Amino acid sequence: MKTSNVSNLSIQNSMRLTILQAQSELLKSQTEVSTGQYADVGSELGSRTSLSLDLTREGMRLQSLVDTNAIATQRLESSQEAMTSMSTSAQSMMDSLVALKGSNDQSNLDVAAQSATNAFDSFLSMANTSVSGEYLFAGINSDVQPLTDMDTFMGDFETAFQGYFGFPSTDEAQTGAITATQMDDFITNTVKPMFMDPGGAWDTDWSTATDDEMMSRISQSETVQTSTSANATGMRAFAFAAVLSKGLLGLTIQEDVRSVVSDKAIEATGVAISGIDNERTQLGLSQERVEAANSSLQIQHDIIETNFTSMVEVDAYEASTKVNNLLSLVEASYTLTAKIQQLSLVNYL
Repeated sequence: MKTSNVSNLSIQNSMRLTILQAQSELLKSQTEVSTGQYADVGSELGSRTSLSLDLTREGMRLQSLVDTNAIATQRLESSQEAMTSMSTSAQSMMDSLVALKGSNDQSNLDVAAQSATNAFDSFLSMANTSVSGEYLFAGINSDVQPLTDMDTFMGDFETAFQGYFGFPSTDEAQTGAITATQMDDFITNTVKPMFMDPGGAWDTDWSTATDDEMMSRISQSETVQTSTSANATGMRAFAFAAVLSKGLLGLTIQEDVRSVVSDKAIEATGVAISGIDNERTQLGLSQERVEAANSSLQIQHDIIETNFTSMVEVDAYEASTKVNNLLSLVEASYTLTAKIQQLSLVNYL
């Protein structure tokens, strides 16, 4: 009589392979339950995989524009806030100048000069505002502070005064002899060109800003102005008015000469307020365009997301049921494998 060896090894190997396959399917199904999408999009979609990739890329491009627009919105809001402060300071200086008109009272003159100093200081602070390391009013030269300090402005103004009149502004004996005609000519033909004319001291010594304003792409076909330049007319006029008021109103000069200074400063302040408010209006229009672009981009993004989701989305109920079945299968396999491993003829001899 011949006997053959009986082994449970092949059965154990078969169960081991079954468990490994079930575990792999379980991991895949659990991923689909947690993400709501196919674990292997390529194998599920086949030839339609390229379409899903195109939708993904387009969705990322639209989201990138939305993210960029958030930066543009921050620049616009910060610019609006800064220019609102400038306009308020200019209006305060205007009120002081109008109240001073026709007065020679020294206390009133001191108040007007201090008001001009405060307004100018506030203006320079706002003009040099930076957000996220970029100066708002520097044009495209956004990594450099656009305007110099007050001392530089006043120092150049004093140099111009001495160059025109031949004596310093602190020489009370001689400033009292200045005529209205002389003062008008000095302001119109010497000081004003320094601030307002191309190639004047503003362009060569005081400002590093560019005339080109910062532009931002807000959609595939739209770009908008997202700030303004410190070289804008309104800002030049603000500094011009402040320097006139600070540098001349407190001098020992005749009443008619002071009236010339006041009139010129009031006129320049009016130009400053109008110019700054015009820039605010332009940026307000840009803000509206950014909001409209964001709404359009969001609609496009939602459509793409809906189409993509419909391609790769799994049935949550079906996926959960599959996970439960696989868990039961794995547990049963573990139990059966354990029982097979316990099989031995020794136990029955």
